[in-house]
Amino acid sequence: MPTAVSPLKEQGPLHPYLFWGILALPVIAIVFWGRIFGGNPGYLRHTGLMGCWLLIAALAVTPLGMMFGPTVWVRWLRANRRYLGVASFGYTLLHLAVFMVKTNLTRFIATFTRYEILLGWLGFAVMLAMAITSNDRSVRTLGLNWKRLQRWVYLGAALVLAHWVLSEKNYREVAIYTAPLILLMIWRLLRRRTTA
Repeated sequence: MPTAVSPLKEQGPLHPYLFWGILALPVIAIVFWGRIFGGNPGYLRHTGLMGCWLLIAALAVTPLGMMFGPTVWVRWLRANRRYLGVASFGYTLLHLAVFMVKTNLTRFIATFTRYEILLGWLGFAVMLAMAITSNDRSVRTLGLNWKRLQRWVYLGAALVLAHWVLSEKNYREVAIYTAPLILLMIWRLLRRRTTA
């Protein structure tokens, strides 16, 4: 039975521990910014934003590779794409943890009746499945089904972005951050049609 090739097989220019350290820097900034400079650190908002930004970055890797070819930086992005996805889930998990600390049981139950938060729960469920299977053992075990499962990330991304838009009501900010990804995805679909 054929198996999927591990996306981590190609070595990137940064050591994985160093890359993880860079991905963890925003946590330090979020935690200590308010304590050092005063003001509201906005744990809930900023952990959610980091989760969204890293998810956007992970999704942009394939269309960027199609656009620019196998350059050094594209190969590096591909080698580290799974790290970006797992880091996105990590920040999303922090976002959920902050939310749970701020809420009580009554408010928690009520979240399932608020569509903007329900979309976030559904997006989290999809991302959880992605994170659990984002390891080489799952790649070997699931074989070609691993790639089929990972395609659910597009549904997860749509749910997460909908949660972001409806929770913040700041359509301009969301449009600014998601426009590059949307344009890349449109270009990818058009390119597939012209080459088919």
